[in-house]
Amino acid sequence: MPIKALPPETYRKFISSFVITSPDVLVKELVENSIDAGATSIEVLVSANTVDRIQVRDNGSGISQDDFDVLGRRSHTSKLTSYSELICKGGTTFGFRGEALASANTHGSVTITTRTKADKLASTISLVPKIGGVSLCKPTSGVFGTTVAVARLFGNLPVRRQQFTKSASKTLAKIKETLLRILMVRPGLKIVFKCKTGISQ
Repeated sequence: MPIKALPPETYRKFISSFVITSPDVLVKELVENSIDAGATSIEVLVSANTVDRIQVRDNGSGISQDDFDVLGRRSHTSKLTSYSELICKGGTTFGFRGEALASANTHGSVTITTRTKADKLASTISLVPKIGGVSLCKPTSGVFGTTVAVARLFGNLPVRRQQFTKSASKTLAKIKETLLRILMVRPGLKIVFKCKTGISQ
């Protein structure tokens, strides 16, 4: 068989499956994004089966409207612009690859509500599936900070989705462990974790 480039859709699935391997990893990535945004209070909401909905709300700096069009695009990040910056920052930032939100957008439906201190109103943004950028943006009431909601996680990978649905209790326990580990090294941070049943797909 000759060597050929993978189709873009196949490539996105492969890469994303290495970044977001499970619901607990997605929660970890989103919470770390919130911490990087300066959040002191974070609320994590997860559906009982762990894949219908994962939502992380924070009181961080919010996302500038100038950045909306690159949200969820692969290799786009506000954390740094070069590898040398990563060395200089010496672990002061969690995210730097620009892959987490893009991967979530490949394996689920992503909606973001955000407001900076410069904004009179919050904005609710639906990302273009699999590609990133704005599919729909509308003004809404909301406090300062950002809420990222991922619905139908692994909807394009039915076997994996079924696997996590069946092992939901174990995954919820992993999420709690992940959040506790974060709190242990950040005593000034408040995290509220909620597991909600009956969330519509």
